[in-house]
Amino acid sequence: MAVHILNGDNMDTGEVSVGLLGPLQVAHRGKSYGVGPNRARALLAVLALSAQEVVSIDFLIDELLTDRPWKNPKNALQAGVHRLRDALERITGTPGTLMVRTSANGYLLDVPPVRVDAHRFDTLAAQGAALLPHAPDEAVAVLEEALALWRGDALLDVLGGLRCQNQMSRLASQRLSTLEDLYEAKLFGGGYRVVNGLEQLALEHPERERLTELLMVALYRSGRQQEALATFQRVRSWLQDELGVEPGRKLRSLQRAILTQDVAIDARLPQTSAS
Repeated sequence: MAVHILNGDNMDTGEVSVGLLGPLQVAHRGKSYGVGPNRARALLAVLALSAQEVVSIDFLIDELLTDRPWKNPKNALQAGVHRLRDALERITGTPGTLMVRTSANGYLLDVPPVRVDAHRFDTLAAQGAALLPHAPDEAVAVLEEALALWRGDALLDVLGGLRCQNQMSRLASQRLSTLEDLYEAKLFGGGYRVVNGLEQLALEHPERERLTELLMVALYRSGRQQEALATFQRVRSWLQDELGVEPGRKLRSLQRAILTQDVAIDARLPQTSAS
């Protein structure tokens, strides 16, 4: 199995890390390595998504060996595990059987979840969201750390089965939610320039009304009332044309508040120089 050295990364040296938030990579002692071919990447990805938990043989077969009929899928899976172990051993110097362990009914990747970027992202995103209501500036730091883990689309070069596809969708959605939390934290904290970034995201994702709401508040706080109202109309038209629905209650309420210059808008978030 080919092991490809990638560019050096910022991982801690001396420990093994698995990167799923972008092209799949294994990092060890300051260097990053790509693992191929695809079945090995998919196997490592599935095991890393459940790091230090046993993944059953039947599940792995269903996830990884659906491309064609196999006379003996268990043997094919065992061969894939053997190749993955060899690749990890060449990267780390640790026996592959200690990294991909065999259990009675499956296999386990013996890497702490904190050393898998997708797990670390989920943890940091949850911590940042919890800080948002009462410590927005602290939330900004944590959320930015979470988002900095991304190197591209999740599982970018992994062609796996339903588990991988579901995780790709979940992580992409969570990334957007974390970006929303970050911009809200910046609006709560004050002193941040957020309009430009919010405008781009809101254009790319008109279906996410929270982004539109944050953008409208940021524009209004910047003295750009008409642009805030135009943003509402643009998203309303998109929702009507594409989904056949009206904007939600919160977005409609915010539009009315902006139209009347309701002081309640200033109570939603502290005044900011969002521009």
